[in-house]
Amino acid sequence: MPDGRTMVIQCKRYTPSATIANRELRDLLGSRVHFEADVAIFVTTTRFSRPATEFALKHGILAVHRDHLGLWNSGASLRSLLDVNGSGQGDARHRARWRKTYG
Repeated sequence: MPDGRTMVIQCKRYTPSATIANRELRDLLGSRVHFEADVAIFVTTTRFSRPATEFALKHGILAVHRDHLGLWNSGASLRSLLDVNGSGQGDARHRARWRKTYG
């Protein structure tokens, strides 16, 4: 990174109905420790399970789910995504409409 910190990033492109489990975030945490990185970011086209979100917040992993990926793609900085880490992924009505549409 420009400020001298190092980062590890894991990206997963899954179907919209998939959910990222916390075991995948544990793998990323292991990579951060192994490579002695300062920052860990997990990017996905789907959503995180509640335990995965809690794990990410507890261990300082930036969890970029489908909604935040759209923000990042539209020009939001990674620093701004830190402020919303662990939030989003649509409200209950959004998820109900999504399930009805995509199964």
